[in-house]
Amino acid sequence: MAIAAIRFALIAVITPIEVDHCMLELSYNEKIELMKSLNWDTLDKCEDMLAVIEGHIVSSGAFTRDRLFVRSLERLPWHYVTALWGTVAIKELYTPENASRIWPKERRRHFDFALAVLRREPLPITRWGTEYFKSKRHRFFSDRGNSS
Repeated sequence: MAIAAIRFALIAVITPIEVDHCMLELSYNEKIELMKSLNWDTLDKCEDMLAVIEGHIVSSGAFTRDRLFVRSLERLPWHYVTALWGTVAIKELYTPENASRIWPKERRRHFDFALAVLRREPLPITRWGTEYFKSKRHRFFSDRGNSS
């Protein structure tokens, strides 16, 4: 298992990853539908929010480009985020400041990994070492057999 993970990590680092050619392509109407799912709790116009993403205007109501990017990461599946923003913009906008705004904190680690792949950074080895195993052991093994 660990060897397969290391092999995958090495392939991901060594092999040039051309992500843009296999990204999902969305029509204008599909992008507007995604905008509706992002701003269900605000009164901002979906068309204006899309214009912020595309760089035509600076902000739409309460949404700046950074805030809209973070909201996209929090509420949309990754394949829609890449289709909406594009890999170049994602690599540019995923800064430590924007990453710290992502809620919940667990999602941040997923995006750190995805961005490491996009940026062709070395990937971490699996975390099934002793320390990690001890912290997760109670989830996998029951102590019922040890009780008297």
